[in-house]
Amino acid sequence: MTNAQDKTPVSFGKVKPEDFRKAPYKIDSSASAVVIADVGSTAFESGTDDFMQVYKIYQRIHILNKNGYDRANVSIYLHSNGSDEERMINLKAVTYNLENGEVVETKLESKSVFTEKLDKNSILKKFTLPAVKEGSIIEYSYTINSEFPHYLRPWSFQSTSAPVLWSEYEVTLPEYFHYIFLSQGYHPFHIKDSEDGRKTYSFRVPQPGGRSESVTVSPGITRHRWVMKDIPELKEENYVTTLSNHLSYIEFQLASVRFPDAPLRQIMSTWEKYTEELMKDVDYAADLDKSNGFLGDKVEELTKGVASAKEKAEKIYGYVRDNYTCTDYSALYTSQPLKTVFSKRNGNVADINLLLTAMLRKAGLYAVPVILSTRAHGKTYPIYPIRSKLNYTVVSLNVDGAEYYMDATRPYLGFGKLHASAYNGHARKVDVDATPLTFESDSLREATVAGIFISPNEKGGFEGHYQRQLTYFESYDLRSRIKEKGEEDYFKEVSKGFMSDIELKNGKIGYLKDYSEQAVVEYDFKLTGLDEGGMLYLHPMFSESMRTNPFKSAVRTYPVEMPAVRDVNFTLSLQVPDNYSVEEIPKSTIVKYNDGEGIFQYIVQQEGNLIQLRSRVKLSRALYEPEEYDSLREFFDVVVKKQAEQIVLKKKS
Repeated sequence: MTNAQDKTPVSFGKVKPEDFRKAPYKIDSSASAVVIADVGSTAFESGTDDFMQVYKIYQRIHILNKNGYDRANVSIYLHSNGSDEERMINLKAVTYNLENGEVVETKLESKSVFTEKLDKNSILKKFTLPAVKEGSIIEYSYTINSEFPHYLRPWSFQSTSAPVLWSEYEVTLPEYFHYIFLSQGYHPFHIKDSEDGRKTYSFRVPQPGGRSESVTVSPGITRHRWVMKDIPELKEENYVTTLSNHLSYIEFQLASVRFPDAPLRQIMSTWEKYTEELMKDVDYAADLDKSNGFLGDKVEELTKGVASAKEKAEKIYGYVRDNYTCTDYSALYTSQPLKTVFSKRNGNVADINLLLTAMLRKAGLYAVPVILSTRAHGKTYPIYPIRSKLNYTVVSLNVDGAEYYMDATRPYLGFGKLHASAYNGHARKVDVDATPLTFESDSLREATVAGIFISPNEKGGFEGHYQRQLTYFESYDLRSRIKEKGEEDYFKEVSKGFMSDIELKNGKIGYLKDYSEQAVVEYDFKLTGLDEGGMLYLHPMFSESMRTNPFKSAVRTYPVEMPAVRDVNFTLSLQVPDNYSVEEIPKSTIVKYNDGEGIFQYIVQQEGNLIQLRSRVKLSRALYEPEEYDSLREFFDVVVKKQAEQIVLKKKS
């Protein structure tokens, strides 16, 4: 017997006046919309001559205020291949409003559904539910008939725009299809069960001579059902690669197919087989095995008179980086042949980095492509290859006993450097062994050192000098910003963020065009507008203080994923004028995080008129699990509060 709590709580069209009086919802009193129910199912049915997938959706949403109106815009993506297209049928969509105590319906008209062909494999159906206002309840349902039985639609139980009270997905699979289930997230299942049965399917199978024959089969089937209740909205916070990594979600990968009286057909590949396929694929690395004579003159020109193998690689890398433009930073396969890339001087990330690979090989160097997923794209699965999880190519080079990784699509990366987005864990070389690699943010050490020196001038004011060595990734971003807006605009923004009014002069940036080095920013300044009735109030860390805690939420259900291991250092040297006395000065403190895995040092010393301050925030890891969040948040609370303390000087009478 099925418990009432195990059933879907609502059904289409049954909306009562009391349903409008449920706000604010306990799950999130600040929500702009609440998904009352999100219910889906996929079942295999009899098609004409093969199995057909039937995917059904039903959703009910309570719109609570204007910020929730976007939930009334619905987009449905359909797959197509040549003349075969998925078909959406049985669309119903209704908006309900409470007027004078009565429920009033407004139905979506068929003419309000729009179709857009996105590309050769994608069709978009979209519509907006009518008459939506604050307090409306909307619901819609539809069915998709798919002639692509190998693709089983995934399901997200959680939303990034609203809490969900009930999310349910049911999948019924014939025994002929073996899928791997891949789930993620931090919210428990309310129901997770399966039930075996048997079902009869009938097909018309084409025969020679234009005839067809009726075939009936009765395989065993398994119905799987997953339900989650009261799932909070997954809100984006600081230090996260992509929210899609942390949604409560399930997806499916077809592993094998075995029909009666037929051999097993293996669908899921191994990494070794997959990289072997890529090496032969004309849309990936097949051109690397060709002679590529068109590259000869340019490679010879770049390497002429160069003695060392590493220097040859640096010349070739610099040429490709500085002369080719990336048009798409999320593309696993190439968009054009290497010869076309070479002559056009642009292409997607695979085009350009495979060209780099080919040119390095033309110079007699050992280079291979590396496939991975960028941080924003989500995690890969180390055990087996899933193509949709991969979106990026970089290059591995072995030379003089050392290995270097390169990406020529990023205009300000030095030789042997990768962009921060590439540090997302598991990756694979495209070689015969499918050699596994890992690019973890925990392996990146990013240190910054800043210093401010202030002394009184002849007129009784304060003048100083600022110098800061940026981290490597900060340097990359700075070079990009300077290229776009110029140094003058950059230093204007710097002066605005100094925490005191200043007149900035002599600004300069060292190593700006040396992409292998960390940039150094320095300038002179004069403090202005300080005296407030004989008192001076100084924020001793000025622009270098951490002004707010990056961890604002009281609770975090997913990991903290910093781009690198941080080590932030700052020193201040302040010469107090003879006509001022020190009224207030911060006290020194040292706080350790998790038994020495991190440390905050704030050391203040005064010797006569000289005040010296040293601050250091150092962590030993970039990745932290949800259960470590509270202690990490408390650690940064201490940092923010301490760095906000002031030095107070009083003018002598």
